[in-house]
Amino acid sequence: MGHTGYSAKENVNNIETVHLHFGLELVFDESQKESNNEIWINCYELTKFLSRNRSKVYKVEGTKEWKRVTEIRLPEVDAAN
Repeated sequence: MGHTGYSAKENVNNIETVHLHFGLELVFDESQKESNNEIWINCYELTKFLSRNRSKVYKVEGTKEWKRVTEIRLPEVDAAN
């Protein structure tokens, strides 16, 4: 948590509200790290997608496991079978 991602004191973006900033970078080869060919994923869109497609779960008694109430079904896979 922070103001800019740089430090708790610095405010280079004029952001006064503390917020969470996170991202996901895809690296297929070590040569891509720290290069101009980075691939960044917009995690906000991914988070919204996952939120819209949540599944109810239940805890398996006597274990630390959780299971989905309804298994995920993909219509395109069902149609192929």
